[in-house]
Amino acid sequence: MLEGLLEVRTRIAEIEAGLSTLRRGAADPDFRSLVESALAVSAAEGTAPSYGSNLLSSDGNAMADRLRNYMRSRLFNPELAEHAADFVEAAARYGVDWRLGVALATVESSGGKQCFRPYNPFGIMGRSFSSWREAVWEVNRLVASYGFGNDLRAILHKYNPSGGEAYINKVLSEMSRI
Repeated sequence: MLEGLLEVRTRIAEIEAGLSTLRRGAADPDFRSLVESALAVSAAEGTAPSYGSNLLSSDGNAMADRLRNYMRSRLFNPELAEHAADFVEAAARYGVDWRLGVALATVESSGGKQCFRPYNPFGIMGRSFSSWREAVWEVNRLVASYGFGNDLRAILHKYNPSGGEAYINKVLSEMSRI
């Protein structure tokens, strides 16, 4: 698992470097385009990683089990709790702390029980999703697009600028419980 994470983080660093270069020029593509382009190049070189719930390593399976148990203990929406592996996979894919998405869902919607929009346990304003899986992957993509790596305070400040230290501490506290 660690080897896979190192590959992901290396690829993210390459993408972020590409973003910096492109932002200095006239073109300004979005983060998703750059990620897809980088993955296409990796695939052409035969180095692209595969992602899917059946491809989790034993560490990834242990993390997914840990998240699933946590979500059940916090009485999450049971349908969302079944996506524990998606939380781990998406976090690994985007280089995000694997506990962050679950902590955000806990704070923002009591674990998907009080969603403002369909399938949106993360409080991403104005967004509805077609599935829990789509929402899980999108929140990880979103926080990765901020470019803060795993600086959780910076991520949380950007994610909810009006929440202040109380919000940041609440999410960090949830993460520490997982």
